[in-house]
Amino acid sequence: MGVLEIIGSVFMAIGALFALTGSVGVLRMPDFYSRLHPAGKSDTLAQALILLGLALFAGQQLLDTVTGPDEHGGHGDAWLGLANIMVKLVLLTALLFLTAPTATHAIAKAARLDRYTRVPVENDPGASRVAEIVVAGDVGEQLEETAGPVLDVGTAEPQRAEPEPEPEEDEP
Repeated sequence: MGVLEIIGSVFMAIGALFALTGSVGVLRMPDFYSRLHPAGKSDTLAQALILLGLALFAGQQLLDTVTGPDEHGGHGDAWLGLANIMVKLVLLTALLFLTAPTATHAIAKAARLDRYTRVPVENDPGASRVAEIVVAGDVGEQLEETAGPVLDVGTAEPQRAEPEPEPEEDEP
């Protein structure tokens, strides 16, 4: 077992530990917004550490291939495949660091704008709610929801949740 494989194993073990603590944090937090923190932070770091550990494993195999036998018992172009795997794992790690916090932010903003998400503020004598906070760029008034089609398994055509009113005809 090479040095890079040992370091990769340590990274993967630490990543698994972060994933476990993030999962426990999601279960232990009291409300939706508090649960986003361990889900976004620790799981992103856990995935990145595991992927970097795998990249180090591929790096050790790459070193073994390059320094290994070359003449007719050699590995040929196997080092190109291992380098390709290493680059893909590092790029995937970078992609995770960019997209996971953005997705967590988008989920939090969508929940804040949802009229059904109400989080009471402790020690506040009024009826403060997070959804009532006005932020620049938000829609000032609630959007009206229209009734969509209800899918009934027994019929081929979707049914409307509410019957549409028939238009009144003007008499001349």
